[in-house]
This record gives sequence, C-alpha cells and structure tokens, in this order.
Amino acid sequence: MPIVFLIVIFLLSGPVSLYAQCKKEDICEMARHINPFTILDKCPEAGPIIVECKKASTKTVKFLPDPEFVDNGDGTITDKVNHLLWIKKGLLKPMSLKEAEAFADSFILGDKMGWRLPTLPELKTLLYRERTHNSSGKKAWINPVFDDGKGHHYWTTTTCQEVTSIEDRYQKKICREGDSAVWLIHFNIGAIFWHHITSKIYDIWLVSSL
Repeated sequence: MPIVFLIVIFLLSGPVSLYAQCKKEDICEMARHINPFTILDKCPEAGPIIVECKKASTKTVKFLPDPEFVDNGDGTITDKVNHLLWIKKGLLKPMSLKEAEAFADSFILGDKMGWRLPTLPELKTLLYRERTHNSSGKKAWINPVFDDGKGHHYWTTTTCQEVTSIEDRYQKKICREGDSAVWLIHFNIGAIFWHHITSKIYDIWLVSSL
C-alpha cells in the first residue's frame, strides 16, 4: 500500500514540479525572445503569466522627421534631413531576413558599398501620405521620387522585441514575437505589419548612412 501511495503522489506531483521550475521572471524573459508556443511546450501552464508579461512590455517607436529627398541621377536618392542614402528602386528578391542582411552587406551600386537594411523609422520615411504615381509611372503609397511599381513589401531590422506596438493608417498592430519577428512596410496598401524573420516572401530596400 505505501508503494502504491508513493507512485500516485509522484504522478500527481510531476507536472507541478515541472511548472515550479518555470518562475515568472524566467517566463517573462523567455517571452521577450521566444514564441509563446515554444514557452508553453516547456511550461504548459504558463499561459496567464505570458499574457501578464507581454502586457507589461509594450514598446512603441519614435519616427524620424519628414525627409527631404533629392534624386542623385545615379540610381540613388539622398535624404538631406535624416542623412541617409537610398537606392532608388526596391529589389524584388524574396528571401529571409538573414539572407537579406547578407545580400545587403555584399551589394555594390556603382562604386558605392556599405549598404544595409533599414530600420522601421527609416523605411517609414519612404511611405507617402497618399497613393500616387511614383517614378515607375504606377501608383503606390511611396514618395513619388522612388520607383516601386505598384508597391511591394520590404524588410526592416526593427524587431518585435524592440517595438511591440505600431499604429498605421488602418489600425493598431501588436506583435509579441520578440526577436523571432520584425516589422515590414507594404507600399501597395500603405501598411505596416510584422512577420517572422524566417519567411522568404519579402523584398529588399537598401539604405546607407551618410
């Protein structure tokens, strides 16, 4: 009888002991970087704590001043206000964020090197107040000095760990995916959204600091 009793106690205490190892501070730290479903695999009863942690970690973004763009006539555009140099035309090369960053690092335009992917505040300076004809002759929500045809979606390097809340022309967007997702801009509809960094369907717009 005592042996049976001990076995029952062990079986009942197993899940509790497992969960006891998942302290709130540990769960909140994981929630900053890890997909919630991965956390729940390790800590099955951590759902309420994950929600509490994420409510306490809302982060917004400060956008850059209105740009002043100048077409350099060589396939680049200078933003005189924010001291940035952009390629004039987006590169329709769908790849993951890691692949896009490697591509940017090796990209050369003319004799210009040192290109990189933009942050969300940087890429947002290209977003225009209305859907208008850009230099391609087609309409998109992009400053008309640039060439993006009917508009495409582009990576930024701003993660959901850095920024958890964005409000665009449509609605407020919330991302709780930590470093596993980043913010993007879609110039066809003039929207900001987020997606996981492993996705291979988003394109590249390159920038360089002056």
